[in-house]
Amino acid sequence: MQAYLRKTRKKDKKAYLFLSNKCSKKELSVKEVLIICSKYKLKIVEKNKLINELKNNQFIDHLRYANAFVHDRFNLYFWGKNKIRHHLILKGIEDYHIAPAIEGIDNEKYKNIVKQEALKKYKSLGNKNDFNSKQKILKYLSLKGFEADLSFEVVDLLMD
Repeated sequence: MQAYLRKTRKKDKKAYLFLSNKCSKKELSVKEVLIICSKYKLKIVEKNKLINELKNNQFIDHLRYANAFVHDRFNLYFWGKNKIRHHLILKGIEDYHIAPAIEGIDNEKYKNIVKQEALKKYKSLGNKNDFNSKQKILKYLSLKGFEADLSFEVVDLLMD
């Protein structure tokens, strides 16, 4: 880190110090760092050097980012695996980092969350046992990112 700071320009040093401080407080992906870098008006080569230096000093770590993202979105917002995967791809995280992070979700807890979310939607509909209610619950679970087969299984148990 010291060697990088010694041989870079003032603008690059300022960007590195700002981003290293930001990355130490919050997990950021490379894509997010590039967006933040745009305000420093760095050249592409300088941006790449900056990102490589941040990776070398472990300020940016996509596996750590994926694990934190999965944990937060599942435990706090009750997102399903499909929605989590989609948002990680949008953040620029590679699939080989996404897969192990998603596999870290406990299956029993996952099924319980699907049941809990389906029950919440079922209660909001007024306990109707008709086709439209079933469709609304399935749509809700789909928007939350839960798999179709698991959603059908849970809704069938709930509606019977």
